[in-house]
Formats: sequence, structure tokens, C-alpha cells
Amino acid sequence: MTPDFSHIEAANRADAAIAMLSPLPFAADPLPGIGGTIKAAPEHFVVEETLPYAACGEGEHVYVTFRRAGWNTADAARIMQKRLGLAQSDVGWGGRKDKTAVVVQTLSFRCGVNHPLAEIENAFADLPFEILAIDRHRNKIKTGHVAANRFTVVVSQPEPDSLPRAMAIADRLKQTGVPNFYGSQRFGHGMQNIHRGFALFSAGKKGRKDTFMVSVVQSALFNIWLKQRMENGNYRRLLAGDIVKKTDTGGMFTVEDLSIESRRFVAGEIVYTGPIYGFKMKPPMAAAGEREAALLEQFSLAPEDFRRFRSPGSRRQAILSLTDLEISEVDGGLRFTFTLPSGAYATTVLREFTRQS
Repeated sequence: MTPDFSHIEAANRADAAIAMLSPLPFAADPLPGIGGTIKAAPEHFVVEETLPYAACGEGEHVYVTFRRAGWNTADAARIMQKRLGLAQSDVGWGGRKDKTAVVVQTLSFRCGVNHPLAEIENAFADLPFEILAIDRHRNKIKTGHVAANRFTVVVSQPEPDSLPRAMAIADRLKQTGVPNFYGSQRFGHGMQNIHRGFALFSAGKKGRKDTFMVSVVQSALFNIWLKQRMENGNYRRLLAGDIVKKTDTGGMFTVEDLSIESRRFVAGEIVYTGPIYGFKMKPPMAAAGEREAALLEQFSLAPEDFRRFRSPGSRRQAILSLTDLEISEVDGGLRFTFTLPSGAYATTVLREFTRQS
């Protein structure tokens, strides 16, 4: 019997969200997947971060670009910070990267304008990192200061006919795009982060700032919204009132003339966005707005509930275009290379091929 989620009590929000998230649909259905294993070894998952700007050569912040494996972003930043004798607030990064991966990333350290760069590099000499570049800049790197991430991923031990299967899926995804779901790793082992996140919204809880756990709730609600849109047959079409994003400039606007904007959507000039709920999030209008408002209300939440966490909300691109996807055979598997915008998950792309939820 299908659970009734028409209205969800506060105590049951997390359980309902988890039930509504599983399983997520695939854009490439009903094509068969390739199976296989992702991240069989760290070198099978390589991510290279690109900043939206280059260090200018002057300023109190030092940008360090380095390659690492077996370290997550926070732990790497912490040990480098201690080597420089800095406070945690002096360190910045654009986004968190996986531990089970080979990562090229840039961190910023507020070292002052007179700290010699050679001395900074020497402080990292015995760490298991390869320093690729050091330069100065005027500002700290903050969350979101990432233009794109380039991925090189090997799927190990796929099905025997994996290459033709993968190519067929790739052809389909060029037409449909990839639903920009948040990856399951965001929700923690057994999706326990969803319980922790929704617990912050319980009655009587103080509005302590826990930015990540609030973002888990926002991410879960976005995934549910996108799943419902796919299940309702609205994945590849615009709705009246949708807030769309221009794929060339990033500018956003509300769909007023559905006929005109639908043609632009099909041509790849615009893509619709979904809700990252918050007290300042711009809501869509008409049919699209009604659906987003209904989902939040279903969870007994309102935009103002995010104010005490200082979480303004935003809009998230709903569909990803794989414009530079390449697939090739390697020993023991297939290699995938592609570029994604900041905030998108490589595992979300790869699940379309492996069929792993």
C-alpha cells in the first residue's frame, strides 16, 4: 500500500522524506545499465577544480593549488592551517571534495602581504600533497567560488557489453540531459543526515546555526521536487511560471510566454530551476509556484522557518547538459571524462550508466 504523504507531521518529516526519495528515477530509462563499481581505487576517481578567476599576484590571501588522495577537504585544510599557525577562519575553499578520490583543489590562506611564498611552500614540504601552484590574491575563497569541476572516472568490472550500452545511454542523455539530483553522499550513511537536519526544525529547538544540516534538508526537498516533476511527466517541458536560467549568461527570469520560452528550452538556451527553500528564495509563479509551495507545506514548513538559520535559499539548475562527455575502454573497465558546474555531482551522472541508486 502506498503511504499517504498528503500531510506530514513534524515528527515524521525525516522518515517521510527518506521514503519519498527512494528510489530516484533515471532519465535514460529503459535502456540497460552497465553495472560495475565506482571508486574501486582512489585513482579511479579524479576531480580537478576550476576557479572562476585566477590569483592576481597581490593581496593578503595566498592561494595554494595542490593534488591529494585519501584526504577530505576539511582535514587537508586543517593540517595546512596548523602548519601556518593560522586560525580556522583564515582558510577558505570553494567546495568540499571526496576523500576516496584524487583531487586537484585550491585553498586560500590569510597569511598577510609580507609572508614569503617560499616559506609557505616549505611548511607543507613533508605533507602527502603535491603543491602545484602558489600565488597571492586579494580575497578569501568562499563556498561556491568554483566555476566547474572536471572529472575522470573509471567504472571497474562493468558488464561484458558495457561500451555499446554506455554509448547508447550517452546518446539518450544528450537529448534528455541529466537530472541534477544531489548525490546520496550528501545525506550520510543510512541517510542519517536527513534525520539530523529535520530535527533542527522541530518545535522547541533553538535556531542554532548548522549550515550543512540545514542544507541537507534543502537538498532532500529539491530531490523530492525533481523526482515528482519527472514522475508527473514534466521533466522535459516548461511549466507556466517556471524560473529559468540562461545557459550562456546565467541570468534568470520567470516564464511568462510559455510557447516562446518552450522553444528556447528545447534549443538548450534556457533551463528551468528548482527550489532551494529559504526565507529569501524567489518563488516561481502560476502552476510551477503552486507545486513548489505545496511541497513545502506538505512538510509543515514555510519559507520563514529558514530565517532563524540565516538560510536565504536560492534556485538550482534542474537539468545538466553533458557537452564534453567522453567514454573509452581501459583495462578492467570504462573511463568517463566530463565537466560539471559547481554543486553538481559526478555520481549523479554515473548512476545513469551504472543504474546504482
